[in-house]
Amino acid sequence: MKTKSLIILLGAMFFAAISCGERKTAPEGSEQKVWTYSMNRICKEWDGQWQGIMVASDGNCYFGSSTHSKSHGAGFHKFDPKTYEVTVLSDDMTEVCGEADLPGHPQQGKIHSDIQECDGWLYFCTHLSNYWKEGIQAYPGAHIIGYEMATGRFRDFGIPMPGYSIYAAIAVDKNAKKIYAFMTPFKPEDRENDGCHLYSIDIESGEMKDLGMVVKGKGCSFYFYIDDKGNVWFTLKKRGFAKYEHDHGNLYVYRPSTEKIDTLQNVLPMGQLIDGTRTTAKQDTQRSWTWLTPIDGGKRCLFIMGPFGGGDERAWIFDPAKDIESGEAFEPIANMGPSYFQTALGGDRLYFVQYENLQDERTLKAEDAREMTPDSSDYVDYKMHLRSVSLKEGDDHNIITDHGPLVDAEGRKATMIYALAADENGLVYVYGSWTVKSPKEATLQYQFRAFPNGDMFKLAPRGEFFAVVNTNLD
Repeated sequence: MKTKSLIILLGAMFFAAISCGERKTAPEGSEQKVWTYSMNRICKEWDGQWQGIMVASDGNCYFGSSTHSKSHGAGFHKFDPKTYEVTVLSDDMTEVCGEADLPGHPQQGKIHSDIQECDGWLYFCTHLSNYWKEGIQAYPGAHIIGYEMATGRFRDFGIPMPGYSIYAAIAVDKNAKKIYAFMTPFKPEDRENDGCHLYSIDIESGEMKDLGMVVKGKGCSFYFYIDDKGNVWFTLKKRGFAKYEHDHGNLYVYRPSTEKIDTLQNVLPMGQLIDGTRTTAKQDTQRSWTWLTPIDGGKRCLFIMGPFGGGDERAWIFDPAKDIESGEAFEPIANMGPSYFQTALGGDRLYFVQYENLQDERTLKAEDAREMTPDSSDYVDYKMHLRSVSLKEGDDHNIITDHGPLVDAEGRKATMIYALAADENGLVYVYGSWTVKSPKEATLQYQFRAFPNGDMFKLAPRGEFFAVVNTNLD
């Protein structure tokens, strides 16, 4: 009887331990330094991601997946770091925009913008998918989209300018409850007769307002910084995209108090490499913000001017309360080397992805280099590393930490990363192109450059993966 009672007692204790949550297994992947999730097992035509990733106040990472397809649009997803689960919130933004059944319409193929949060909602925009002539001419225009995290409900604000895309800046003024968007013409006739416009969208009413033309012709701005007074600051991308006759390091600002867009000419800092070497005069004429995030409640912003901006290799703080013309408003705070969209702030640490060799980061275009395979005559095994620099005053301030190459437990290697986010707990979220272990993971990409009508598919030698890097396991 004593033995039987002891067995019953031990069994009760065992099940009590389970019910109290004392016996838990770690979520799948959480014990790995680099954990990857194949996006092409969901949709074969997703072929890249530029911007469009963030960690929200609910602790989850939200991100887009983009394509150049003429038959499938962008996806929108959520990753839960507690369970390591990826949830598809929409597998095609064309459907969210109400255009899936419209004959001849191109897809809303990209979430090529920052994602902004306000009052429990996330805000972002769509971008055209197929860049060939027919796609551009038929494109109805980019949409402003809201997503309510608590309910999973989408809100389509509609198209600010018919036929225009949003390339790619949007931002939310949380006090005024307004969204700002940078409208870009792609049709030849619109580029010839018009140009890029700044728009505002009232969140409550949905009212859209044209705030004026920024620059004639085709243009691009990647990020807006809205300061604590509601002023909207931005720059124009130049390198490899468009030339602006009177822009050599200009800073633009829309002030709601005056309802005007002002231009501060040639005020952005001159470029400098990580070793202090000055960049070339050609690079200096291309100065622009290529990544930024507001800090200190919007009073200041942290920014870079990476390899597709002016060639500068430092992290900066911009304080609009200080004198801009004299340069006092710009303070360099860290030497980091070249970076681009693959930059994120997590706590007091700035994370970024670079090729192992910095000269490769300065000269290579990852979208081309990712196509190389070991059987290519010019193949080089370029390695991408996650690195970071502490922005906190202390012993490791401005010292670069190399968290190692982006290689997962099964040997897949990152080949292009243009979307990065980070939280305060040492988790870094990465979306990009990786080598694959099977054709099931490979991207089925349209060959729109070789075939102008976009009628040709090709199974690429790489696939799209969402990844988590746990820097606590360094």
